[in-house]
Amino acid sequence: MKCLVTAIVLLFHLTSMAQKPAASNSHRHQADSVVAFFLGDEIFRRYVELATESKLYASSFFKYRFRHPKFQGNEFVIAITLDSAGQFIPGKETRGLVRIESPEDSSWITARQALDICRDQARRIKKKSLRLVWDSSDISYDIFESTHDYRDIVPGSVVWKVDGEVLFRGEQYRGTFDVNVFTGRVTRRFAIPWD
Repeated sequence: MKCLVTAIVLLFHLTSMAQKPAASNSHRHQADSVVAFFLGDEIFRRYVELATESKLYASSFFKYRFRHPKFQGNEFVIAITLDSAGQFIPGKETRGLVRIESPEDSSWITARQALDICRDQARRIKKKSLRLVWDSSDISYDIFESTHDYRDIVPGSVVWKVDGEVLFRGEQYRGTFDVNVFTGRVTRRFAIPWD
């Protein structure tokens, strides 16, 4: 009888262990699909890998590494959180959501090209300040909160940041150039007293 009880307890324990990875795999699949929605399936498959997966209370946190040859050794981090039902939770842990409209990456801006672009617009740049970052300044989840449709998320951008100086009306101003990796568009972040 004692052996039978031990066998039942062991079988119950093994069954419960077998069910946990299935739930985890389903959340992993959902997290992968969220990231792939924004980057595109081809880019996700070729250049993105899961770095960490962890449980935070009733939610799951996923951190991905996006490595692409145009990043020239730099790594771009994407992080998202899913609730216990596997639904995306926008918030402060979310990082790196960007929309790539086309998998065609030949026009993406490299680090060297970003430096050249900034050099053309600056009095001086600091080459060693170059870094690949997520620009979250325009990100918005407002409409997504009611629709839960990923198309309603306004994601951030992947930018090369370069510190530099510009001349404006004979005065020098320090700030940062943001060069969008996918479009080449430059945003100047300088405290210039525009008239």
